[in-house]
Amino acid sequence: MKAKSTQEGVGLIEVMVAILLLSVAVLGFSALQLRTISATDESLLRTQALSVIRGLAENMRANSQQIDTYQQTINDATKTVESCTECTAEQIAINESKAAFEQLNDYGISVKMVICPGTADFSQVKCVIAAWRDTKPLMDDSDNDACANENGIYNSGSNCIIVETY
Repeated sequence: MKAKSTQEGVGLIEVMVAILLLSVAVLGFSALQLRTISATDESLLRTQALSVIRGLAENMRANSQQIDTYQQTINDATKTVESCTECTAEQIAINESKAAFEQLNDYGISVKMVICPGTADFSQVKCVIAAWRDTKPLMDDSDNDACANENGIYNSGSNCIIVETY
């Protein structure tokens, strides 16, 4: 008869410990991958919003007499595109605003335009606020989902950008 060794089963325990360590490492890597995908998605949305809003801001500078029309059109989703062959400055503003609004909406980005905080007394600089996910395109102290507070300071965890136009 063969005597029992105290080493029986130790190899199996070593394999189980190795598998446990490997699974912890794989889970950590998976979490890192998910965070990377989320950051890439956030970067894409931010880039899309900036691209559209910068184009809109350039259009506003070229047609600065109609800046209030741009604001009204962006803030009123029911406005429709003006059909014209020789468009007036107002019709151009409506069409450019509506095009930007629809492009941002296609990306899942909501947009509003307000007077920038601290500029009402001397020159009404407009702020275009683009927000995505659960963030609202607002500057509001009472709403936790707002992009920024009433002073224009971004709220922690908000998914948005604010671009000044004039």
